Amino acid sequence: MSKGDKHREIVHIVLDKRCNIEYTSIDNQNAISYIEKLKILQRLSDDLPIQYDLGDCYVNLDKVNIANKVYYLITIIEEYDKCTDCSRVFIDKVTGLYNRNYWERLINDEMSNLVAENFTLIIIDVDNLKGINDIYGHTAGDKVIEIVGEGIKKCIRKSDVGLRYGGDEFIILLFKQDRNIAYKVIERIRGEIHRLSVSYGLNIQFSAGIAYSNSLKNMADTMTMADKDLYREKGLKNR
Repeated sequence: MSKGDKHREIVHIVLDKRCNIEYTSIDNQNAISYIEKLKILQRLSDDLPIQYDLGDCYVNLDKVNIANKVYYLITIIEEYDKCTDCSRVFIDKVTGLYNRNYWERLINDEMSNLVAENFTLIIIDVDNLKGINDIYGHTAGDKVIEIVGEGIKKCIRKSDVGLRYGGDEFIILLFKQDRNIAYKVIERIRGEIHRLSVSYGLNIQFSAGIAYSNSLKNMADTMTMADKDLYREKGLKNR
């Protein structure tokens, strides 16, 4: 790795809606010093994410909603060489849902401790995207992803989390909801996707898996259980 690839220090700070420190990768006093020196509070607004460059210091500010609570995510990179991938934007451009960057931040230590509520995880995987791409072209395939994202947004609460995990796979976190509610949410999403896709002449099919958890720290196990549930459904369709 060349010198230009190295960052001397990366600082992560999480603030609550009132700008109290909920998490910091350094001690609180130094975190407060950074916040004051970089005038971070003055730059917090509804128009996030934003990034700014102070010469030898790069700052990324973003805002997320977890279980109906707002948090500000601050990333500070000291003495860095300018790069195009320093920014961590959390919104998927095609669907408007959260993206994989948000997911990684959500389940790592700095955010997972903020979510103490039980939740049900839903994994959605589009069954026939390849077929639609082959028949109608990739523009139609992009429309499929857009429609699925819109269907998810319309059928979950503001306190829940919907994200595009990658490709044609989506994840939903329903806070304080059990499996029965999750099944109802899935059926609402199916209906909404059907309604949205009719005018495009598309028949979008997806499979879904469900798992319940009481901690983001157990997310790997929760994902495995949901994946197994999803592939059980796919297996039944292929009989």
